[in-house]
Amino acid sequence: MDKKTQIINAAIEVFAKQGLEKGKIADIAKVAKIGKGTIYEYFKSKDEIFRAIEKMFIFDSIDQINNLTQSEKSPTEKIEEIISYNINMHTVMGDAALILAELWAQHGRGQLHGHKDSAFADMYNDYHSAVLDVLTQGIKIGEFRAMNKDGVATMLLALIDGILWQSVIFKNVDNFGEWKNEAIKSFIKGIKK
Repeated sequence: MDKKTQIINAAIEVFAKQGLEKGKIADIAKVAKIGKGTIYEYFKSKDEIFRAIEKMFIFDSIDQINNLTQSEKSPTEKIEEIISYNINMHTVMGDAALILAELWAQHGRGQLHGHKDSAFADMYNDYHSAVLDVLTQGIKIGEFRAMNKDGVATMLLALIDGILWQSVIFKNVDNFGEWKNEAIKSFIKGIKK
């Protein structure tokens, strides 16, 4: 692993446990097992490290959603995989999933206070568009019922986010697989023709 990735991974661990405001460069250096000065060779500030984490998360997510939606699978299989991939990704992240809370908070503040650029909002828009495309395809071939696709795509993203946060809040990983399977089954049942 190169130094830059080592720093990013250490920062994810620190920010997940302490938050962006309390996490310090010194803490990141300690977790990365490098000198504090080495971090400044790669990043100018803690905020710049956070932006690197954000980009990594966003680009990985967008690549994955594009791969899923452009596959030869049926629309039903694509929706199932979108839900499953996103929920599984968050569970694999463990504490690092809390970084999402930081991203939501930062971009939420930006959107509410007039900052137009938001890579995180762009990611959600890309997800929304990809789900709309899958729903459109499913309706066209008669696999899905007629629906308000925009509303259903919004509901799908909310479903994924909701399951993620319930797993964090309730710390109930034993039932998580059941929750995910029921969410997929119920969602698909609701959109099938």
